[in-house]
Amino acid sequence: MRIKNFLVAALLSCGSAFGQVNDFTTPLHLLQSQYETPYGALTTEKIKEDLDRVFHFLDASTPAKVIDGKTGKELKDLSKMDENTRLQQGSFRLASYEWGVTYSGMLEAAKATGDEKYFKYVQDRFKFLAEAKPHFIKQLDQYGVIDPQMRQMLKPHALDDAGAMCAAMIKFEQNKPNFDLRSVIDNYMNYIMYKEYRLADGTFARKRPQLNTLWLDDMYMAVPAIAQMGRLTGDMKYFNEATRQIKQFTQRMFVPEKGLYMHGWVESSDQHPAFFWGRANGWALLTMAEVLDVLPLSHPDRPWLLQQFKAHVKGLSKLQSKEGFWHQLLDRNDSYLETSATAIYTYCIAKGVNQGWLDPIAFGPVAYHGWSAVSTKINAQGQVEGTCVGTGMGFDPAFYYYRPVNVYAAHGYGPVISAGAEMIRLLKQFHPRLNDSAVQFYKEEQTYPSPIFSVSSRKGDVPAGSSRKGNQPVVFLIGDSTVKNGTGEGDNGQWGWGSFFDQFVKTATVENHALGGRSSRTFITEGLWEKVYNEIKKGDYLLIQFGHNDGGPLNTGRARASLRGIGEEVESVVMAGTGGEEKVYTFGHYLRTYIRQAKAKGANPIVLSPTPRNVWKDGKMERMSETYALWARQVAEQEKVPFVDLNDIAAKKTEALGETRGKSLFFDAAHTNKEGAILNAEAVTEGLRALKGTDIQKYLK
Repeated sequence: MRIKNFLVAALLSCGSAFGQVNDFTTPLHLLQSQYETPYGALTTEKIKEDLDRVFHFLDASTPAKVIDGKTGKELKDLSKMDENTRLQQGSFRLASYEWGVTYSGMLEAAKATGDEKYFKYVQDRFKFLAEAKPHFIKQLDQYGVIDPQMRQMLKPHALDDAGAMCAAMIKFEQNKPNFDLRSVIDNYMNYIMYKEYRLADGTFARKRPQLNTLWLDDMYMAVPAIAQMGRLTGDMKYFNEATRQIKQFTQRMFVPEKGLYMHGWVESSDQHPAFFWGRANGWALLTMAEVLDVLPLSHPDRPWLLQQFKAHVKGLSKLQSKEGFWHQLLDRNDSYLETSATAIYTYCIAKGVNQGWLDPIAFGPVAYHGWSAVSTKINAQGQVEGTCVGTGMGFDPAFYYYRPVNVYAAHGYGPVISAGAEMIRLLKQFHPRLNDSAVQFYKEEQTYPSPIFSVSSRKGDVPAGSSRKGNQPVVFLIGDSTVKNGTGEGDNGQWGWGSFFDQFVKTATVENHALGGRSSRTFITEGLWEKVYNEIKKGDYLLIQFGHNDGGPLNTGRARASLRGIGEEVESVVMAGTGGEEKVYTFGHYLRTYIRQAKAKGANPIVLSPTPRNVWKDGKMERMSETYALWARQVAEQEKVPFVDLNDIAAKKTEALGETRGKSLFFDAAHTNKEGAILNAEAVTEGLRALKGTDIQKYLK
């Protein structure tokens, strides 16, 4: 078989069009892409560093203290509160909806990283709020005044005041805290379920900027808390209400042909303000992700909700920018790139992949590139840049185009923490890898050294050359199941000697590329040899052992036989499976192919005869001394390469144990168990030590 080297077909100057000069040594298709944001180099360690930086900024920026309004000093004894008492002001409000999202993100980070400081952040502030609650109620009763943040919690008057905080508190309540959080939760839920304004059909609505207006934001400001209440109480009415709300918002506001939600809907209007604002779509997607996370698998609305989540993800994924961000107005590329929406989408898509709701091959790279973008907006102080400030509902595009961004826009912090946490989970479950300069997601780690590679569907396959350490050689093994059975991990109790050969090798590494069922012919025709050939280098060793599968039919059934002998006979056959024509050569011809091509690369081929079969007569094992063992020796002599008569060496070692004991080393007529495979590996090593004309001995123990 002739192996083709991949050469540059045309050395053109087009590389300079990309600001790169081709030096006539690098193939043009391997030139590096000039990505504008980091691409293809995420690690859990780096993500954790980013999250820690955000954490330390927030921890310092959000004190949980009560102060005397006149003196500015901390008031530790809350029973002494008066009309001047208030919460110490920080950069962000402890009971705002943005901080409800942040608390949820902190809980996610604690679980994903195992770092307790994230959990403690939430615990300390929830405990503070819960324990301060009765004192602020008393303050309101006695003086008619109350800190605005505490008013939001104790006397909510909008979904913004209640939903996100309530959802985060219910999540924390699962930990059974030693302080009263449940009464705060119940107060929030009472407002959401029974006091918030609604349309006639029960959909949550607002009276601004027009009467009976739906804000897409309100899906998140109410529904996740309701679903979480269902998990907390087990009462199905909450799950039913959660999915009902999502359906009714979707019927009015989702545009199927775009796969996006409008930001607003006005009951009295024939034409609704069709602006696809980034963060509002984030709230909708986050709502569905949170509800799917807790909705019982048996709930009748779950299939619909999962399909709607997928439809929304599909629509959003099409609009991701080249930088990895999404735009402030999703379908208007001249609007700015916005961080909080990008972080929400990254979190939800990564979660969808981790939960099995989304295809990792299609959507893993979307989340990966999203986080790569978001991470660039975490500055040295841990502040999140590029986040749009609080935004009402507009009826013209300019309103959205010109909304300011600010590091103190609290909306960015929770989504960024959640996204980072979910990306850590993603990287622990999957193995992203650049292939042809594009991020691809793999369930198993890919260690191919080349920048463009094909992936085997066979478990246990070793990427050729992947074990190489510096300038040390690799010992490549090729052969059939007697060298590697199944995945090489003792499938069904059967082992090949190649699984243990590395125990006898030092300094050099061993790669077992043998595969069960292959013959000297099919190891070539199925492309297995080409993968080894492409990576074998000068100074490497190639151990070749075939013969067990070289008999049988030429073109029917498994169709793996070679012609008998070592001559240059050739026979053209029509393959029954495909109808195609194939030229079949002798066993010796195929062995010569391996030997000559390995030599051409500067490697050192060594031929082995097949392992002995479990066939006995008069206490002796059957040898292949007139067939494959003989032909292997003859080819080695012709090509002047070392030969190890493994057939004879292993047979003698087995015979020395006696027939009964010797037979116990086999699984069947050809395959060995673990003990038999180790004996064969020892026999290979003995044969190699005795060779002349090779220096492989210096790599043997």
